[in-house]
Amino acid sequence: ISDDDDDDRIASMLSGEITQEDSIEDVAKKVLQINQNALNETYDLLDYNALNLAVDYMISAKQIYFFGVGSSLMTAQDAVNKFTRITPKVHSVPDAHMQAMAASILAPDDLAFVISYSGATKDTIQVVRQAKQAGAKVVSITRFVKSPLTACSDVVILCGTNEGPLQGGSTSARISQMMLLDLIYMEYFKRTYETSSRNKKKTSGAVLEKLY
Repeated sequence: ISDDDDDDRIASMLSGEITQEDSIEDVAKKVLQINQNALNETYDLLDYNALNLAVDYMISAKQIYFFGVGSSLMTAQDAVNKFTRITPKVHSVPDAHMQAMAASILAPDDLAFVISYSGATKDTIQVVRQAKQAGAKVVSITRFVKSPLTACSDVVILCGTNEGPLQGGSTSARISQMMLLDLIYMEYFKRTYETSSRNKKKTSGAVLEKLY
């Protein structure tokens, strides 16, 4: 092995990139490091003013729609699953065409919560433009400061993670997004404690009989 090859391997280990030559032990270490880096970077990128404003919009909104496509749709659905435990005003529409239609009939007192790693997915941008035309506020979670999505958003919350060629749709991107949604959920719960606590007890009780 040449010195150059050895240097490249060390650089790969340090950057966390997965290569075809990696052993399963190497992959395990790198995946752990990638996910830890994503969380640390997301924490370092936190904009508390943006987070507070996002929660303000959520509290004042009559209806909240979580939008996303591909792996971001799964994150949007996870968000609805989480918030449904404490409020009935959250929704998610899986089909891209139905998302556009739902966004087009939002009201000025509604909120579109958009999740997109790239911030440049055509279906997502169409949804955002429809929501803005309807007068709704838009909160976005995305990776990049400058994108078609951020240009249309009232509030931008950045997640920290980089995807390589072998990491498209990686768990680290969703982990960083879910960290932000956990933070927003906790703040929303704290600021609407009486209502959210009461609803949490109701929704928890509603599924008790389904447990053995």
